[in-house]
Amino acid sequence: MIETMAERGHGKQRRAAAVAAALLALAGLLVLLAGLTLFGSLVGLTAAAPPLLLLSPVLVPAATLAWVVATGAVASAVLALGALSILSRLLGDCCDHHKQQAKQRIGELAAVAGNRTPHAALAVVSPGQGLTDHKKAKDYQHYVAGRMVQDDA
Repeated sequence: MIETMAERGHGKQRRAAAVAAALLALAGLLVLLAGLTLFGSLVGLTAAAPPLLLLSPVLVPAATLAWVVATGAVASAVLALGALSILSRLLGDCCDHHKQQAKQRIGELAAVAGNRTPHAALAVVSPGQGLTDHKKAKDYQHYVAGRMVQDDA
């Protein structure tokens, strides 16, 4: 039983082919296991994502902060509208008060002017020219302190 070189080379090739086939099968098995692991991880992540997001230690404080900011913005807007309403009402009341005072002052001035008007009208009317109220122009001759007064004669 003497082996020749050709037989020895042929045996090494068979062994190499067998080792390559075994390694190929092992590699295929490892690729299959990696694929199954990836698929399992994706399924697990898909199933676990909602509870992880809902119970996240980052999302709960973020949602609370967003709620507080939104509530503060709404409260600020409501208070600003209330303040503007109050200010507009005060301004309206103040303007009404000033209008009333102005009307009263104009009424007082008109009354004073009304008291002076017949006398002033008499000043431009020469003596003996028509009647103003029930007084004749000849009865009034001069001004004293802005009012026409009767002569003492």
